[in-house]
Amino acid sequence: MTGRSTQGLVMAKSRRTVFAVLVLLAAAGCLGRSPEVRHFVLGVSSASQAVDQKLNLAVLVGPVRLPGYLQRSQIATLEADGEMELHEFDRWLGGFEENLVRAMTLGLASELGSDRVVAAPSRAPFDFDYQIRLHVDDVIFETAGALHLRIRWALLPKSQDASPVFFVMDERFLSQGDEIRDLVRVHELALRTLVRRIADEISQAEAKH
Repeated sequence: MTGRSTQGLVMAKSRRTVFAVLVLLAAAGCLGRSPEVRHFVLGVSSASQAVDQKLNLAVLVGPVRLPGYLQRSQIATLEADGEMELHEFDRWLGGFEENLVRAMTLGLASELGSDRVVAAPSRAPFDFDYQIRLHVDDVIFETAGALHLRIRWALLPKSQDASPVFFVMDERFLSQGDEIRDLVRVHELALRTLVRRIADEISQAEAKH
């Protein structure tokens, strides 16, 4: 075999080797592709609840204060050792605060039978009968399988003579599973419970008038 033939065989083998490496790299790129981001919203179930009573009141929800770990779109969970895990590929669409306020406004509108429940800040062309201010201390899913919700809230009547009434909700809600969708469902459950309590306090305040 001549030197030229040998050189040709080496070059051909090198090309085949390079091609094989490129194929493997392409396959690895496909296999290593980042998972797609999933987005979740709250307030889906609140909008479809039946209304037992119609208190067509105007209610302003907010402002809302959140801890730093909830001022982001990633869903957060608390590990047993105190480490906070942010789920990069499981997120609240629009951020947690937007979802919290959405669940609150839709839920209260349903509970009160009113189409005048809006989020702060608002340019609504009507006066408000009540305002709900919220200070969120914790809304976090723990490794024990429970959502810890601690929210302080104030009910402010429209009357200048009436003083605000302050409440605290500090409870844990058990999840039916440890998947992200289970976590979203237990968030819905916790916020529905809070909404019903707020609606009850508003109803009692109205009954005193």
